[in-house]
Order: sequence, then C-alpha cells, then structure tokens
Amino acid sequence: MDLNAQQDAYFTQIEHGQYSEQFEHEVNLLSRVQAEELSEQFHGHPTLDALGGLILDDPDTSNHHVLLTLPPLAGQVFYLSHDDDSRVVFSSLPDFVQVAAQALEQSCCLSDLHPPHSPLCPDQSGLSQLIIRLCDVEDDEDIAIALIPSLDLLDMSLLEQLARSDNFFLAEALAREIKQRPRADLLDITQLCSAHPHPQAAQAGAAAWRAIRTL
Repeated sequence: MDLNAQQDAYFTQIEHGQYSEQFEHEVNLLSRVQAEELSEQFHGHPTLDALGGLILDDPDTSNHHVLLTLPPLAGQVFYLSHDDDSRVVFSSLPDFVQVAAQALEQSCCLSDLHPPHSPLCPDQSGLSQLIIRLCDVEDDEDIAIALIPSLDLLDMSLLEQLARSDNFFLAEALAREIKQRPRADLLDITQLCSAHPHPQAAQAGAAAWRAIRTL
C-alpha cells in the first residue's frame, strides 16, 4: 500500500472520533482537514519542512505525533517533543493507531507506550546521506540529532563523523544510542566520543564504552 492509500485508510479509521479529545490519555487524533490546517500553522518549522511532516494529533501537551512523508523515512511516525528528545516512535500509521487504542484501553498516556527504541529506517543509505546533508548546515544539526535513533549503527564512516563533530550534541546523542544498543564493533566509536573535548559528550561516550565492555 502506498503512502497516500495508507493515509486514506488511517483517516477513514479515525473519522468517527473515537480517538478524539481523550486528553487525559494524550489521545486527540485529528481529522484530515484538522491535520492539514495545523500542519500549515507549523509551516517553516525546520524539522517538519525537512521531513515532510503532517501533524496527526493535538493532545494539549505541546508535543505532537507527526507522519513523515519524505524519503527516507516516509510512512514512519515521528514524535515532535517540546521538552524531551524528538525521534521516530512508530514505523507506520497502523502501529500508531494501535498504540493509541492501547492507551485508552489501559487508561494510560500514549507517550508512556512509546517503544524504548526507535524503529530502524528501512533505507539506511538514504538516512546516512540525509544526516550528512543536515550536518552540513549548522541550523539543521538538531534535526540530524533526532534521526540518530533510527540508524542501524553500521555506517562506521558516518558514526566517526558524528563522534568527531564540533557539535557535542551529535557526539552525545550517538553515544547515548550506542549505550542503549551496545555492540563490540562500536567500541572504537565510543572511544572517539569519550575523547570529545566537551565533557558532556565525553561522559556519554565513557558510559557507552562501559556498556560495551560489560557485554
């Protein structure tokens, strides 16, 4: 099913309002018209513009789930967080609706049911190229940081570039991700992070190094 068909099926599924205005559970999925109108209000937002974002909900928390429509992440659902880390949280619209339903069934908040790890981007080469392009523009590096959890951590050339970046947030984000998914072949990358001149990145690198050494 192509992305347009997925969107049609999604908006048909939610059109009866069963996922609307359940604010105590952070569930307020928007109709197609509402999603398009709210997304237009966010026109000029760097992340949404770069990834082709269509805002799917408005749970009255300043945070939003966003359908990504541009490759290489087209079809995945991104969590645009005002205070915490933004990242991809669901691989598809059906996964998003399923978790929204679970939040209502379990009387909990939707964000509490986010998976601990982002789904990996199916086009890792395309994702690497996108992150490299974003890192070439200083104002776009924050977008690159949000995409690091979607990496499979196999492109060593890219990982080395991130670990050596002058922007310590990139190195820190990489180290934090390696700590969550430690692998022996990433030990050298963690050493680069731990040698970063900024202490925040260096501390994260050291924690990732320890996570690998204890495997």
